[in-house]
Amino acid sequence: MRLFLLPLLASPLLAATLGILAARVVRRMPGADCACVVAPLSAVPAGGAGVTAMTAAVPTLLIAADGQCRQHPGVVGRISLSRVGDRAHVASAALICFARGVNDTPKLAALLLAGHALNATAAALAITMAMAAGGLLHTRRVAVTMSRRLTRMDHGQGLAANLITAALVLFASKLGLPVSTTHVAVGSIAGIGAGAGTVDWATMRSIALSWIATLPLATMLAWLTTLVVGAS
Repeated sequence: MRLFLLPLLASPLLAATLGILAARVVRRMPGADCACVVAPLSAVPAGGAGVTAMTAAVPTLLIAADGQCRQHPGVVGRISLSRVGDRAHVASAALICFARGVNDTPKLAALLLAGHALNATAAALAITMAMAAGGLLHTRRVAVTMSRRLTRMDHGQGLAANLITAALVLFASKLGLPVSTTHVAVGSIAGIGAGAGTVDWATMRSIALSWIATLPLATMLAWLTTLVVGAS
Protein backbone atom coordinates (compact mmCIF):
# COMPACT_ATOMS: atom_id res chain seq x y z
CA MET A 1 0.00 0.00 0.00
CA ARG A 2 2.87 2.36 0.81
CA LEU A 3 4.44 1.68 -2.60
CA PHE A 4 1.11 2.66 -4.17
CA LEU A 5 0.35 5.81 -2.16
CA LEU A 6 3.81 7.37 -1.96
CA PRO A 7 4.26 7.96 -5.73
CA LEU A 8 0.72 9.33 -6.00
CA LEU A 9 1.35 11.83 -3.20
CA ALA A 10 4.92 12.77 -4.09
CA SER A 11 4.62 13.08 -7.87
CA PRO A 12 2.48 16.27 -8.00
CA LEU A 13 4.72 17.93 -5.38
CA LEU A 14 7.83 17.06 -7.40
CA ALA A 15 6.12 18.33 -10.55
CA ALA A 16 5.22 21.60 -8.82
CA THR A 17 8.81 22.08 -7.65
CA LEU A 18 10.13 21.53 -11.17
CA GLY A 19 7.43 23.86 -12.49
CA ILE A 20 8.57 26.68 -10.20
CA LEU A 21 12.16 26.25 -11.39
CA ALA A 22 11.04 26.09 -15.02
CA ALA A 23 9.03 29.31 -14.63
CA ARG A 24 12.18 31.13 -13.56
CA VAL A 25 14.10 29.79 -16.54
CA VAL A 26 11.35 30.70 -19.01
CA ARG A 27 11.07 34.20 -17.53
CA ARG A 28 14.76 34.84 -18.24
CA MET A 29 14.57 33.72 -21.85
CA PRO A 30 14.51 36.51 -24.47
CA GLY A 31 11.12 37.28 -25.94
CA ALA A 32 12.26 36.67 -29.51
CA ASP A 33 10.41 34.80 -32.22
CA CYS A 34 13.07 34.55 -34.93
CA ALA A 35 16.60 33.15 -35.27
CA CYS A 36 18.71 34.42 -38.18
CA VAL A 37 22.10 33.46 -39.55
CA VAL A 38 23.84 36.70 -40.51
CA ALA A 39 26.95 36.99 -42.66
CA PRO A 40 28.11 40.62 -42.18
CA LEU A 41 30.12 42.12 -45.03
CA SER A 42 33.36 44.00 -44.48
CA ALA A 43 35.42 46.10 -46.87
CA VAL A 44 39.04 45.06 -47.58
CA PRO A 45 41.63 46.40 -50.09
CA ALA A 46 41.46 44.69 -53.49
CA GLY A 47 44.98 45.60 -54.60
CA GLY A 48 44.34 48.75 -56.60
CA ALA A 49 44.44 52.30 -55.40
CA GLY A 50 41.13 53.30 -53.96
CA VAL A 51 39.60 49.94 -54.89
CA THR A 52 37.89 47.82 -52.26
CA ALA A 53 36.14 44.47 -52.28
CA MET A 54 33.45 43.05 -50.01
CA THR A 55 34.16 39.80 -48.21
CA ALA A 56 31.95 37.85 -45.83
CA ALA A 57 33.03 37.60 -42.21
CA VAL A 58 32.25 34.66 -39.93
CA PRO A 59 28.45 34.09 -39.82
CA THR A 60 26.75 35.06 -36.59
CA LEU A 61 23.47 34.06 -34.98
CA LEU A 62 20.90 36.78 -34.35
CA ILE A 63 17.91 36.07 -32.11
CA ALA A 64 15.38 38.88 -32.29
CA ALA A 65 11.85 39.83 -33.24
CA ASP A 66 10.66 38.71 -36.66
CA GLY A 67 10.58 42.29 -38.00
CA GLN A 68 14.20 42.87 -37.00
CA CYS A 69 15.29 39.68 -38.74
CA ARG A 70 13.51 40.73 -41.93
CA GLN A 71 15.16 44.17 -41.98
CA HIS A 72 18.65 43.12 -40.90
CA PRO A 73 21.20 43.19 -43.76
CA GLY A 74 23.19 40.09 -44.60
CA VAL A 75 20.63 37.51 -43.43
CA VAL A 76 21.36 34.19 -45.14
CA GLY A 77 18.95 31.99 -43.19
CA ARG A 78 15.97 32.50 -40.93
CA ILE A 79 13.96 30.21 -38.65
CA SER A 80 10.67 31.16 -37.02
CA LEU A 81 11.07 30.32 -33.33
CA SER A 82 7.35 30.82 -32.73
CA ARG A 83 6.52 28.22 -35.38
CA VAL A 84 9.08 25.81 -33.97
CA GLY A 85 7.65 26.43 -30.50
CA ASP A 86 4.10 25.71 -31.68
CA ARG A 87 5.16 22.41 -33.22
CA ALA A 88 7.17 21.48 -30.14
CA HIS A 89 4.12 22.28 -27.99
CA VAL A 90 1.94 19.91 -30.02
CA ALA A 91 4.64 17.23 -29.92
CA SER A 92 4.96 17.59 -26.14
CA ALA A 93 1.19 17.17 -25.75
CA ALA A 94 1.38 13.99 -27.85
CA LEU A 95 4.21 12.82 -25.60
CA ILE A 96 1.95 13.25 -22.56
CA CYS A 97 -0.70 11.13 -24.27
CA PHE A 98 1.90 8.44 -24.86
CA ALA A 99 3.11 8.68 -21.25
CA ARG A 100 -0.44 8.40 -19.97
CA GLY A 101 -1.02 5.30 -22.04
CA VAL A 102 2.20 3.76 -20.75
CA ASN A 103 1.33 4.39 -17.09
CA ASP A 104 -2.47 4.19 -16.97
CA THR A 105 -3.20 1.31 -19.33
CA PRO A 106 -1.48 -1.38 -17.19
CA LYS A 107 -3.34 -0.23 -14.07
CA LEU A 108 -6.72 -0.52 -15.77
CA ALA A 109 -5.82 -3.68 -17.65
CA ALA A 110 -4.95 -5.31 -14.33
CA LEU A 111 -8.61 -5.08 -13.29
CA LEU A 112 -9.75 -6.89 -16.43
CA LEU A 113 -7.02 -9.50 -16.12
CA ALA A 114 -7.77 -10.11 -12.44
CA GLY A 115 -11.40 -10.73 -13.29
CA HIS A 116 -10.45 -13.00 -16.21
CA ALA A 117 -12.62 -10.82 -18.44
CA LEU A 118 -10.10 -10.39 -21.28
CA ASN A 119 -6.59 -11.41 -22.18
CA ALA A 120 -3.75 -8.89 -22.02
CA THR A 121 -3.93 -7.81 -25.67
CA ALA A 122 -7.71 -7.43 -25.72
CA ALA A 123 -7.66 -5.56 -22.41
CA ALA A 124 -5.06 -3.09 -23.71
CA LEU A 125 -7.04 -2.49 -26.91
CA ALA A 126 -10.32 -2.02 -25.05
CA ILE A 127 -8.78 0.47 -22.63
CA THR A 128 -7.08 2.36 -25.46
CA MET A 129 -10.38 2.80 -27.30
CA ALA A 130 -12.20 3.79 -24.10
CA MET A 131 -9.55 6.38 -23.20
CA ALA A 132 -9.61 7.83 -26.72
CA ALA A 133 -13.42 8.03 -26.72
CA GLY A 134 -13.48 9.68 -23.30
CA GLY A 135 -10.88 12.20 -24.39
CA LEU A 136 -12.86 13.11 -27.50
CA LEU A 137 -16.23 13.38 -25.74
CA HIS A 138 -15.57 14.86 -22.30
CA THR A 139 -12.15 16.46 -22.14
CA ARG A 140 -13.02 20.11 -22.79
CA ARG A 141 -14.06 21.17 -19.28
CA VAL A 142 -11.03 19.58 -17.66
CA ALA A 143 -8.75 21.11 -20.30
CA VAL A 144 -10.22 24.59 -19.75
CA THR A 145 -9.75 24.31 -15.98
CA MET A 146 -6.13 23.21 -16.28
CA SER A 147 -5.06 25.52 -19.09
CA ARG A 148 -7.01 28.71 -18.28
CA ARG A 149 -8.58 28.71 -14.83
CA LEU A 150 -5.66 27.33 -12.84
CA THR A 151 -3.20 29.82 -14.36
CA ARG A 152 -2.57 31.73 -17.55
CA MET A 153 0.37 30.42 -19.54
CA ASP A 154 2.23 31.48 -22.64
CA HIS A 155 3.63 28.97 -25.14
CA GLY A 156 6.98 28.67 -23.39
CA GLN A 157 5.38 27.98 -20.02
CA GLY A 158 2.94 25.49 -21.52
CA LEU A 159 5.75 23.65 -23.27
CA ALA A 160 7.73 23.47 -20.03
CA ALA A 161 4.72 22.10 -18.12
CA ASN A 162 4.13 19.46 -20.79
CA LEU A 163 7.75 18.32 -20.80
CA ILE A 164 7.83 18.08 -17.00
CA THR A 165 4.62 16.03 -16.98
CA ALA A 166 5.73 13.64 -19.71
CA ALA A 167 9.21 13.17 -18.22
CA LEU A 168 7.95 12.40 -14.71
CA VAL A 169 5.22 10.00 -15.85
CA LEU A 170 7.58 8.12 -18.18
CA PHE A 171 10.25 7.96 -15.47
CA ALA A 172 7.72 6.59 -12.98
CA SER A 173 6.55 4.05 -15.57
CA LYS A 174 10.15 2.92 -16.09
CA LEU A 175 10.39 2.24 -12.36
CA GLY A 176 6.99 0.54 -12.29
CA LEU A 177 5.48 3.22 -10.04
CA PRO A 178 1.79 4.13 -10.38
CA VAL A 179 1.21 7.88 -10.73
CA SER A 180 -1.70 9.97 -11.95
CA THR A 181 -0.98 11.83 -15.19
CA THR A 182 -3.60 14.41 -14.25
CA HIS A 183 -2.09 14.97 -10.80
CA VAL A 184 1.39 15.39 -12.28
CA ALA A 185 0.09 17.76 -14.97
CA VAL A 186 -1.76 19.88 -12.42
CA GLY A 187 1.35 19.96 -10.25
CA SER A 188 3.56 21.17 -13.09
CA ILE A 189 1.02 23.78 -14.23
CA ALA A 190 0.47 25.03 -10.67
CA GLY A 191 4.24 25.21 -10.20
CA ILE A 192 4.59 27.25 -13.38
CA GLY A 193 1.84 29.57 -12.17
CA ALA A 194 3.33 29.87 -8.68
CA GLY A 195 6.74 30.68 -10.14
CA ALA A 196 5.20 33.34 -12.37
CA GLY A 197 2.86 34.63 -9.64
CA THR A 198 -0.27 33.93 -11.71
CA VAL A 199 -1.75 30.80 -10.11
CA ASP A 200 -5.41 30.93 -9.04
CA TRP A 201 -5.30 29.41 -5.56
CA ALA A 202 -9.09 29.11 -5.32
CA THR A 203 -9.10 26.82 -8.35
CA MET A 204 -6.14 24.91 -6.93
CA ARG A 205 -8.01 24.35 -3.67
CA SER A 206 -11.04 23.03 -5.55
CA ILE A 207 -8.86 20.60 -7.47
CA ALA A 208 -7.09 19.45 -4.30
CA LEU A 209 -10.42 18.88 -2.54
CA SER A 210 -11.62 16.76 -5.45
CA TRP A 211 -8.47 14.65 -5.12
CA ILE A 212 -9.00 14.21 -1.39
CA ALA A 213 -12.65 13.22 -1.82
CA THR A 214 -12.08 10.82 -4.71
CA LEU A 215 -10.03 8.17 -2.89
CA PRO A 216 -12.36 7.51 0.10
CA LEU A 217 -15.42 7.74 -2.17
CA ALA A 218 -13.97 5.17 -4.55
CA THR A 219 -13.08 2.93 -1.60
CA MET A 220 -16.63 3.14 -0.24
CA LEU A 221 -18.22 2.41 -3.62
CA ALA A 222 -15.90 -0.55 -4.16
CA TRP A 223 -16.77 -1.91 -0.73
CA LEU A 224 -20.52 -1.54 -1.35
CA THR A 225 -20.19 -3.15 -4.77
CA THR A 226 -18.34 -6.08 -3.22
CA LEU A 227 -21.12 -6.53 -0.67
CA VAL A 228 -23.81 -6.46 -3.36
CA VAL A 229 -21.97 -8.84 -5.68
CA GLY A 230 -21.08 -11.17 -2.81
CA ALA A 231 -24.69 -11.30 -1.63
CA SER A 232 -26.07 -12.10 -5.10
